[in-house]
Amino acid sequence: RETRNRNTISIYDGLDLFSTTEKLGKDDMWYCPDCGEHKEAFKKFNIWKLPPVLIIHLKRFVWYGRNIGEKIQDKVDFPIEGLDLSSYIINEDEPREKYNLVAVSNHSGGLGAGHYTAFGKNDVNQQWHYFNDHSVSKSDVIASKSAYLLFYVKE
Repeated sequence: RETRNRNTISIYDGLDLFSTTEKLGKDDMWYCPDCGEHKEAFKKFNIWKLPPVLIIHLKRFVWYGRNIGEKIQDKVDFPIEGLDLSSYIINEDEPREKYNLVAVSNHSGGLGAGHYTAFGKNDVNQQWHYFNDHSVSKSDVIASKSAYLLFYVKE
């Protein structure tokens, strides 16, 4: 796996963070119904079953306060073919299948305004296209620092 390298992040780095145990803050304490007190708590996300279509939302905005934030501009490296989630599945009976990318939704701009474009793969001829409002063109470049949503299907 590739790791973080000068404003580039591997999709697997994000998946590792997503599946890491996180200690909840004092404002998010768990209420224990047995003792009636709020307790320190932890949360962890696991994958039990893989869907036929997987949509990955890349966190592109970070908020520091109610109206203060910024857009995360780092490029995320993600595979076009063979996205492997097998190390994140906790269900031993779940098949270890891989995913292929079929579309990418991009966001350019900032917090207050922006523009959406997309890349999509034609299922018939396997050609990638770039969609920008009223124009559609063939494309060989799919990954960019504007990638926002990734659409995968099982192989």
